[in-house]
Amino acid sequence: ITAHAMEVSDKQIQPRMDYISSYGTELTISDSGEASVTGFVRGKKGVTNAYVKVTLQKKVSGSWVYVQSWESSGSGRNATIAETYSVSRGTYRVVALIKAGTESKSPISAERTYKS
Repeated sequence: ITAHAMEVSDKQIQPRMDYISSYGTELTISDSGEASVTGFVRGKKGVTNAYVKVTLQKKVSGSWVYVQSWESSGSGRNATIAETYSVSRGTYRVVALIKAGTESKSPISAERTYKS
């Protein structure tokens, strides 16, 4: 996870989260058009089913359309995704699905525009 990643902890969210300690998603695009897509969840002690799915979307005629998705799950309390994808000119965002215990969150990254 880069230093630019958005991170949300249970101290910043009401009501308090019982299973998720922190989570986040981020999108950056390099000058060469390489999108870096990240997503993570840190579960609290006792969580064994952390899950992250991130979906890269592109804005087309004012609507968001699917580009690519990745997911990570396991038997532990943490899950992380860090992927790269070559994009064409346009505006993009990442929509994440975060799960731990019985809680789920759906953070959305800031929009990023690539001008080739």
